[in-house]
Amino acid sequence: MPLDSQNMLETIEDFPRQCREALELPRGETISRGFTNIIVTGMGGSAIGGDLLKSYMHNSKIPVFVNRDYKMPNFVDESSLVFAVSYSGNTEETVSAAQDAVERKAKVIGITSGGKLVDICEKIIKVPSGYQPRAALGYLFFPMLGILHNSGAINVKNSELNEMLNILKKKEEFKKNAEELAKKLREKIAVIYSSELLMPAAYRFKTQINENAKMPAFFNVFSEMNHNEINAFKGMDRKFTAILIKDAQDNERIQKRMDICREIMEERIDVEEISGQGEYLLSRLFSAIYLGDFVSYYLAILNRTDPSPVEVIERLKKQLVE
Repeated sequence: MPLDSQNMLETIEDFPRQCREALELPRGETISRGFTNIIVTGMGGSAIGGDLLKSYMHNSKIPVFVNRDYKMPNFVDESSLVFAVSYSGNTEETVSAAQDAVERKAKVIGITSGGKLVDICEKIIKVPSGYQPRAALGYLFFPMLGILHNSGAINVKNSELNEMLNILKKKEEFKKNAEELAKKLREKIAVIYSSELLMPAAYRFKTQINENAKMPAFFNVFSEMNHNEINAFKGMDRKFTAILIKDAQDNERIQKRMDICREIMEERIDVEEISGQGEYLLSRLFSAIYLGDFVSYYLAILNRTDPSPVEVIERLKKQLVE
């Protein structure tokens, strides 16, 4: 059996095309205005798009909440717009939360390849099937962005999308940098840090190492980690490696904190720095994510681990229905 049994490498390489295709899925789809808040409800690889939307809309007057639970927050009502995101359409937490949102008379849009969500949501954006949920990030995120743009809730510029797609085209550069970083992380436990703005990239990096490489990894954000976790470096040793995701647009105090913390960390462990590429936030988020996805793949290969199957997760799901 080949080590990469489901060709995860090809799926990651194909991510720029997936993003382009995903941008077409919500064409002509709108939602009536009047919503005062947005909730993205989902789990795992289907929920990360909510984190991305929250970061992208950080300057918006419309608040975005990410819900990873069986029920919706108590404030959800007819003035709420809910995106219920489940790649399979059968994620039990998401199905339950979507039903709760419908009962609260919220506007509910499902983003899924099929399953139970199709019968619950008033509007469905159907995405292609056949992917691992974590490998369908483009399909699960860009329909939300498109619907909000079409509805006048946000203004997504063509220049943002074009810059992002052009950066993601540099596949060989991403692969080269990822292979080098993966070699440094082999047999290490990665602890990944970013600002709140780039949190989705740090969290995605962590979860991709968990699922693809089947390795422990952890993440936190600045400056919250300065008030607790930084103290743990006093007891860390060389089995850990810190990864700082730096961003030129981070608050200058965050940048200073990162520089100081790097000096503190290097007294005990190795530290690597990466950064997103591009002028626009969308580009910087997705380029950092793309690099992390490749790193997780190469870590799996270095560890002689098949990156695609998630046997422990499947075992848990099976036992839950017994």
